[in-house]
Amino acid sequence: MLFLGFTSSKLSKDEAIKLKSNTKILGRMGSIGLILLSVSGVYLILPFWNALAYMPMLQIKLLFFVVLIGFLAVMNIMERKAMKSDQPDGLYRKLEILGKLALTTTLTIVVLAVLVFH
Repeated sequence: MLFLGFTSSKLSKDEAIKLKSNTKILGRMGSIGLILLSVSGVYLILPFWNALAYMPMLQIKLLFFVVLIGFLAVMNIMERKAMKSDQPDGLYRKLEILGKLALTTTLTIVVLAVLVFH
């Protein structure tokens, strides 16, 4: 949604809403990415599971992962509401903000993963 916000800012209001409404496949790709992130995360965490209590960086990484799942769930709900709404512009602005927060959270997760699993 972040990159859609950048792209749609160069279009007229009606064209931007139409572009954002026709991008359901991107939401599906995000869900698949979340599944891949979960599977690879479980694989990487298994050797560290017994020592989880002694690894605060790993705990923080897991917390950020839960926050990311929350952001994505809220974004999916808002996207569905926007697709059904007659005035989706406000919802798309909120989605753009949530997209930026989700990107920041994702980058934080990657940095923490590198620090924990180096």
